[in-house]
Amino acid sequence: MQEHKTKTDTTYRKQTPNDPSAVGFGFSQFSQRVRSVWTKKPKDNLQEYRQFYLASAIPQARLVIFLLTLPIALFIISDYTFFGFNYIFYGLALLRVSLVAYCAFQFMHLKKVKDHRSYDRSVFILSLTIVLGILLVNFTRPENFIPHILVIDMAVFLFYLVLPTRFIFQALPSLIFTIGEVVIVIFTFQLFMEPGLITALFSLGFANAIGALSSLQMSSYRWRIYQNLKERKETERLAAIGQTAGMIGHDIRNPLQAITSELYIARASISESPMPPEIKNPALESIELIEEQTDYISKIVSDLQDYARPLKPEIKEIETTKLIASVFQVICVPATITLKIDVKDLPKISTDPTLIRRAITNLVNNAIQAMPEGGTLSLNAQKTPKATIIEVSDTGRGVPEEIKPKLFTPLVTTKAKGQGLGLAVVKRIVEVLGGSIAFESEVGKGTKFVISLPVKE
Repeated sequence: MQEHKTKTDTTYRKQTPNDPSAVGFGFSQFSQRVRSVWTKKPKDNLQEYRQFYLASAIPQARLVIFLLTLPIALFIISDYTFFGFNYIFYGLALLRVSLVAYCAFQFMHLKKVKDHRSYDRSVFILSLTIVLGILLVNFTRPENFIPHILVIDMAVFLFYLVLPTRFIFQALPSLIFTIGEVVIVIFTFQLFMEPGLITALFSLGFANAIGALSSLQMSSYRWRIYQNLKERKETERLAAIGQTAGMIGHDIRNPLQAITSELYIARASISESPMPPEIKNPALESIELIEEQTDYISKIVSDLQDYARPLKPEIKEIETTKLIASVFQVICVPATITLKIDVKDLPKISTDPTLIRRAITNLVNNAIQAMPEGGTLSLNAQKTPKATIIEVSDTGRGVPEEIKPKLFTPLVTTKAKGQGLGLAVVKRIVEVLGGSIAFESEVGKGTKFVISLPVKE
């Protein structure tokens, strides 16, 4: 099997190559946007994004329908000028009445649409119906090509710039409209080289190019606005979580310390009591279980407080071996897990001992929890000319692809029993220390976290 690894850092979402929010005026960004139009699930078909704009898209689409309906109805005067009252005129009148009736139906129908798929389908069918109807009208008098082309130019700009739908549903009607008119003119108009004809046909292609480019750029702006609003909402939500976390942590910490003290006294009293072993041992096991759950609650409180409180690092030089030893003093590594530590290339490190210990502890705990059936836990540290590198890796379950982009987001977890704050706290600590954190993961093979801290001069 070919190994596939995804590397993620703390700016993962902002650096995604195909993210439309990165679209600018550069050729490479624009070409990425064009390619995304033809992918299986382009960005402008994401359900959440499309539903966000649906409420404003429907009134805008109804306005376009109204604007297209007016010339369809009023150009019946032009039909009479060309044909008078004969069978062609009556046929065109019937066609125009049908188109106007269908436009009126869709105009009313769009008010009831609740999801973006029904909206896209209705708008696309309406666009194709109008295109085919107008091409049929134009086929009856190709010599009147200049007014036809002017009307098509305006319709193309309406489709691209005013009709809010997926880009592919804007492009197809516009291209069909353009190609249809070109075919009509070339195959029915005899004086092909008449002055103005080539210029008029060229204007069709130019209108399509300008409309398509403008539509793609407007789409990128809409995506950027959507992302900014989404990020602002997420920032406000996390700020509220931080404030709540600080209050909850403070309220829980004091009674938790009292419980821990009482458990210590109870353990000592039961151990020294003369009660028989068949009573004493189950009681001590119960106390041990309560202590484990108390430690788990304490970890949650610590994560909440570390995430909520302001962090002010105090940089000191410490021995790496002592730092690692202090981490494993509070962590019990199961017998099924093989521990490998290599820090010989980094005898000392300049950082905040408390904060970096907290970060490494969280990563080690995550690694242990990712290997319930056992495996290998590795902790390596080394120094490069520009950074201090600390790596924590495991051979556990790995991180699913859909979780990778938001792994450091608070309240996101892959564990059944977890709060999703551990990695968010690690990321916050590392950033406060001026560093960065990245990871590599493959499902079924394990995960490696890499902390990079700047070298202090």
